[in-house]
Amino acid sequence: MLSAKRAVITGGGGGFGQALCVWLAREGVEVDFCARRADDIQKTCSLITAEGGIAKGYVCDLTLPDSLSQFSSQLLTSDKPIDILILNAAQWLSGTLDERPDAEIINTINSGLTGSILLTQALLPGLRRSESADIISMISSCGIPNFTDSIAHPAFFASKHGLSGFTTKLSHQLSEENIRVTGLYPPDFELTGLDAFVDSQSRMGERLINGRSIWETIRFVLAQPRSCHISSIYFQGPTREELTVKG
Repeated sequence: MLSAKRAVITGGGGGFGQALCVWLAREGVEVDFCARRADDIQKTCSLITAEGGIAKGYVCDLTLPDSLSQFSSQLLTSDKPIDILILNAAQWLSGTLDERPDAEIINTINSGLTGSILLTQALLPGLRRSESADIISMISSCGIPNFTDSIAHPAFFASKHGLSGFTTKLSHQLSEENIRVTGLYPPDFELTGLDAFVDSQSRMGERLINGRSIWETIRFVLAQPRSCHISSIYFQGPTREELTVKG
């Protein structure tokens, strides 16, 4: 279903972004991704090419407009359309408002919100060349109205609420062009490996959601016929803080 498609993933140098790159490549997807460090790019590419997949990484700092412009320009030099765009990258920030310097607050907003908006805008020509484009926005439960049960910094909450609003509006606008936009709102989740079996034994609330389950949800969305437009997906699950209290 996904074979021969082309995907762009932000934050693919490690963690869940790296896992997404590998899992998409295993589906036969040609993967383009960005990361801030060349060493991280090499690690992700090595994982994928070792399995016979196709991947290319680009150094990009989502907090810097010039870096974003260079990244998007490089992607658009290819005649191949962009079928999948996953807005995954976001700088994590915890603490209270008076605990962090201005630069960290600015970078949190720019990486998780402004950078995603500017990149999506720049890549629209490539997405429009696809016959069945999808944009997946990794928002987090911190973007859900009235949710406060997290140690995330208020700036992180602001970034995710902004991304939620952007995704909602974009989903409505681009549906007229047959471009699906889906926002995911996962709580804290853990990544236990690229080949980890999804835990089906634990009861609800006993442990964090596995990142593999988030990927399977993304895969489900991407595999749906164009007549099926899932605009938002919410997950129920405990936070790290809740599990610490229970422990």
